[in-house]
Amino acid sequence: MKKILSLVLALALVMLCAGAALAADDGTITIENTTSGKSYELYKVFDATFSGNNVSYFYDGSNATFLANLQANNSPFSLTGPTNGLYNVIRKDNITDTAVISFIKDNAANFGSAVKTENGNGGELAFTGLKYGYYFIKSEVGAVVTIDSALKDVTVIDKNQTTTLDKQEKIANGTWNYVDEDGHKVETTVPTANVGDTVSYQVTGKITRYIGEKKATKFTWVDTLSAGLTRVEDVAITIDGETPAVAPTITYDGQKVKLELPTVDTDGEFLYGSEATYVITYTATINENAITRDEENNTVELDYTDENNTDHDVDEDETKVKDYQITLTKQDKSSKDKLAGAEFKLYDAATEGNEIPVVLVTGEGMGDGTENATVNNVYRHAKEGETGVTMVVGKTGIIEIKGLANGSYYFEETKAPGGYNKLTARTEATTINNADAAITVDNASGTELPSTGGIGTTIFYVLGGLLVVGAAIVLIARRKAHD
Repeated sequence: MKKILSLVLALALVMLCAGAALAADDGTITIENTTSGKSYELYKVFDATFSGNNVSYFYDGSNATFLANLQANNSPFSLTGPTNGLYNVIRKDNITDTAVISFIKDNAANFGSAVKTENGNGGELAFTGLKYGYYFIKSEVGAVVTIDSALKDVTVIDKNQTTTLDKQEKIANGTWNYVDEDGHKVETTVPTANVGDTVSYQVTGKITRYIGEKKATKFTWVDTLSAGLTRVEDVAITIDGETPAVAPTITYDGQKVKLELPTVDTDGEFLYGSEATYVITYTATINENAITRDEENNTVELDYTDENNTDHDVDEDETKVKDYQITLTKQDKSSKDKLAGAEFKLYDAATEGNEIPVVLVTGEGMGDGTENATVNNVYRHAKEGETGVTMVVGKTGIIEIKGLANGSYYFEETKAPGGYNKLTARTEATTINNADAAITVDNASGTELPSTGGIGTTIFYVLGGLLVVGAAIVLIARRKAHD
């Protein structure tokens, strides 16, 4: 019986040892919130053994640099041994977890080859079949994911995704061709617009579940338009191309628009993937205030709210749009004296084309739109619904046209100053990139010609003939008197 009992105990001990060995090779580290398509690499830093709640770490000394750093005075660890080629690794007293993790991160290049490498899928990723140990995980994003011991099953969270913000604008007049100083045709995208034009804005980026160690429960975008932009209440957002799971709150307040998007449900569970893509669209129009400003800017700010209902700044981005002006000076071709009374219309082509409507700008320091104005008459590009007028040159000989997009414009003289010939061809004015245009339009005075319906020259011929006849009669009478 003693022999049988001894055999049973021996078999039990073998089974326990076998179970321990199996468990030691069957640990799992699960990573939540992974980034799709990005690789995750698992490195073993130390081997480990466990007894109850106690753990012992060992290092084999395979990397001389890491071993030297472990033994350095500033190391958070103390080493004993080696015994059978293994060093005991013990954390020093009063060393914080932050100090340990920082040390491990700094030595990431000294851990040799990765034990396992897997690609993220936007959800969970599991490293299985792991021996007990202290592991270091890094992602292709370039940041450390976590450091933890593989007990039986350990779950960690990748909190290294980055929330992004990119603001763009689309303008019908944005791309414009011009000829440079060398005569070459150059195509450049110039953010310019006419007063009355619509500017389409698009804000894109990624929202994440975590920012650092904080859980993001809501994202907020605040867009601020400058005075020369009039907002349109048409803000819309999609998440991964779909309508948001929970409707956002959109608030319009003067020149500001706020969009608040919850990213967790009432139970605190995430509504979207680890790197959900958002697209926000909206529009604005260029208004008359733009003519007194160099450029119009539109700034968007992105914030997030954490699980403690605390707000944090994330990023901001800005776009700009510019309008230009043309100054036209009317003068005598010879004397260069300024001329009043000329009238013009504006077109988009040298011949035919479309008339560009303009309206008079009134206010202090601006003319009344007549030829008697003693200060410059000022006009701007008309907005939708406004009726264009003819531009009139006042006594200064100068008119200004504001609120124009970058490009070429053509002035047609519809009425010349008194005593001057009207021009038969349009005059071109071109704004190039950041330069306003200034042109001079000359007029030449004409010679006076006879007009139909006047007395003409016939009467002069008749009078001349009568004088000749009278002279002949006088001459004949004198000769007869002498005879």
